[in-house]
Amino acid sequence: MQNKGIFFHQTKYFGTFAAHTFTYDMKPQYIVGLILISGFFQAAAQKTTLPFPRNFEKSYEKGIRNWDGTAGPNYWQNRSDYRINVSLNPKKKLVSGDEEVTYFNNSPDTLKMIRLKLQHDLYKKGGQRAEDLPVADITDGVKISGLQIDGAAVATQAQRRQNTFLDIRLAKPLAPKSSLKLNIAWEFTMPADENATRECICDPSTYFIPYFYPEIAVYDDLHGWASAPYNGLQEFYHDFSNYEVNITVPGGYQVWATGEWQNAAELLQPTYLHRWEKAHTATEVISICSEAEMKSGLVLKKAKKNIFRFKATEVPDFTFAVSDHYNWDATSVIVDDKTGRRTFVSAAYDTKSNDFKRVARIAADGIRLMSTWLPGYPFPYPCLTVFNGNDGMEYPMMINDASVSDDFVTGLTVHETAHTYMPFMMGINEQYYAWMDEGWANFFDHFLADSLEHKSSGIFGAGGFGNDWELPPMVPSRAMDSRSYGFAAYTRPQLAYVQLMDMLGYETFHKCLTTYMDRWKGKHPGPYEFFNTFNMVSGKNLDWYWKPWFFEFGYPDLNLTISKMDNAATGASYVAYIKRVGLLPVPVNLEVEYSDGTKETFYKTAECWKNSDQQVVQIPLEKNKTPVKATLGGKTIPDSRQKDNLWKLP
Repeated sequence: MQNKGIFFHQTKYFGTFAAHTFTYDMKPQYIVGLILISGFFQAAAQKTTLPFPRNFEKSYEKGIRNWDGTAGPNYWQNRSDYRINVSLNPKKKLVSGDEEVTYFNNSPDTLKMIRLKLQHDLYKKGGQRAEDLPVADITDGVKISGLQIDGAAVATQAQRRQNTFLDIRLAKPLAPKSSLKLNIAWEFTMPADENATRECICDPSTYFIPYFYPEIAVYDDLHGWASAPYNGLQEFYHDFSNYEVNITVPGGYQVWATGEWQNAAELLQPTYLHRWEKAHTATEVISICSEAEMKSGLVLKKAKKNIFRFKATEVPDFTFAVSDHYNWDATSVIVDDKTGRRTFVSAAYDTKSNDFKRVARIAADGIRLMSTWLPGYPFPYPCLTVFNGNDGMEYPMMINDASVSDDFVTGLTVHETAHTYMPFMMGINEQYYAWMDEGWANFFDHFLADSLEHKSSGIFGAGGFGNDWELPPMVPSRAMDSRSYGFAAYTRPQLAYVQLMDMLGYETFHKCLTTYMDRWKGKHPGPYEFFNTFNMVSGKNLDWYWKPWFFEFGYPDLNLTISKMDNAATGASYVAYIKRVGLLPVPVNLEVEYSDGTKETFYKTAECWKNSDQQVVQIPLEKNKTPVKATLGGKTIPDSRQKDNLWKLP
């Protein structure tokens, strides 16, 4: 039976795309009732055929996680409520604050200790670091001036500080389903290096400040207390928490932060308050204030100091940025057509950063595409600010992006914005499985940037496959160096997702992805929740695909040979033999050029390799039409040895 294999290339604006169809032979796929697939579902309900870590077994045995990819009846996760007061002294580069944290132990375990993350101990003398830091930025780390639990001071001997952790032995262990209050006061000095990792003193009066508060580490069912220190390479893992944060800055400084600004009417002058309010429902980009207006001192009400109040609920982290001269553009976009819910989108930037004049528009249009096409799930946050910093780094509702060239600004903006889904809406453990969020962000930004810019670009990086430093994504990210990490977290999973969407088709792929999101929104999915949800929702056991792409050492490599055949019954023809030499399954995309100048494409998805290591394509001969050249591959199909992908008529 003739069916159409569809390979998607996004070329239209706002969520539509062109589907290039190629004809190939395959048996039709039907699901005729539960009886035909009950065998697979029964197996999935019991175990996986993929390699499985022994330390995960108890979570599935205890009903915390189910083999079908859902959260089990006994699923739990801990959480916190933060009330933070933080101040910035720009002249001294000093960040200081105090906080009250209510920590809820929802686990079945009695906790004998609490682990705090002190991320700025990255700069502490003797700290563990992935890369060298400027000597001038090495400090004594985070200075703690007060620490109490449930109102009682914590004795020095009950504290153990190492790398970027502070472990506190509890005088009274924290029982299941109970809570404690932690109060702490601290301060640290911001690093002056303009290339500081993920944060910056961007200029003398502009700061991007993440990781500024002591945060309680994640305690979960898979690993217990999170134990990967922050070394500047691997990213993060957070519980979902509520934040009420008061940020004190000198007069004349504007603050952007995670969450919704609570006291704009107290601080903005009427003209600028009106612009800010208008932008919340506008479709066009509105200039809330320019650099000249900020420098005039007319934007904010006169005061020696201002306190900006922000509130965020059920988010995994909090960050903020300040400037006394940045331009501020803003608009809004509908992210849920059913409810009409909008997201307020801002760009804050230096006048010299010409690319940032487009960023508010790019971010808003990208969010619309994310909400309606890929991933096709309503953007979860009420606001987002892209701040002109020194990096390309995401935070809940905040982005630190350096100024880049015009041909890169769209991809960078949508990549960092896409992280809202993973690891923020879904609490991914990036320290172990960075591919579960970076790979998706790479996947989304490839298609979304192409759609926004009306182009069809390739994916590069196949040269990294098969080298001795290249590791399968399921190797814990915390065990990798920067080169291995980059390929395993970004390139390899991105390509795996691209081939997966091609193989399943957009509708099935979208159903699998959004079901995965529905199941694990606001929770902590592990790798098997992803694998098993796609298996279950697609109705296919995809373990044959997951295993080579995510668990095994290997590379993609197809080999093309073509021979002329003479057959008395069918006449002369050319036969193309495509062999799977490498381990990773990829699509077959064979383009044949004929002597009359015409071209024909023969296409099969990666599923053709499920039970075969060779594909055969018949190229019939016609009068005055002979194949003269054949090319195997495509813009988004990796191949580690492309020299054997070309055939020419001798």
